[in-house]
Amino acid sequence: MAERRQHPSLSDVALALATRRSDPLSKVSLALNAKGDVQIEVDVTDPDPAKAAGEASSIFNVLRAKYPRENREPQAKDLA
Repeated sequence: MAERRQHPSLSDVALALATRRSDPLSKVSLALNAKGDVQIEVDVTDPDPAKAAGEASSIFNVLRAKYPRENREPQAKDLA
């Protein structure tokens, strides 16, 4: 008779998921809108929200300088 393999318990699986290490994932997306302006999306993941916000802001500012809006800054009507 074949030896029966012991499966991990639910608590073993939960502990493994809770303690596993995963690196933060970040994302940068650039797209052209109908007016030809570059739309920038920056998503930075970090356990420290202040660090994530600082890094996202820094990346956004670099990309904003590289891809400025054509001949204009956002108007109040653009923000509505």
